[in-house]
Amino acid sequence: MTTDTWLMALVATLLVGAGAGFWGATELAKRRLKAQVKRAAESLRQQHSAVVDGLRGAQSRTQTELEQTRAGFKRQLDAAAAEPRAAAARAEERLLAAYAELDRLRRGGAATGPAELSDGFAATRPMREGL
Repeated sequence: MTTDTWLMALVATLLVGAGAGFWGATELAKRRLKAQVKRAAESLRQQHSAVVDGLRGAQSRTQTELEQTRAGFKRQLDAAAAEPRAAAARAEERLLAAYAELDRLRRGGAATGPAELSDGFAATRPMREGL
């Protein structure tokens, strides 16, 4: 064999070795990249799950607080509406009692009081006695 043949065989061997080395290096890089992507994806899934759980808890607490606020607001509205109604009912009761008293006084007052004292002024004792 001549020197040229040896050189060509050596160059071919180096090229095949370089190709095999490149292929092996890319396969190793692919495996490492897959492992990194898998770890990163799992980490992101865990973070996402933790954030979702936190948000669900916050939403649940907020929903409970909203329901309590609604119930409290309804109680406040009912109390605020009941207060004027109760005051109106008390005033109506007093008015009915006053009308009943007026009716009683009109029925009983005409027989007991003298006719000359019905001019709209209060019938006081000195006026009845003639002062």
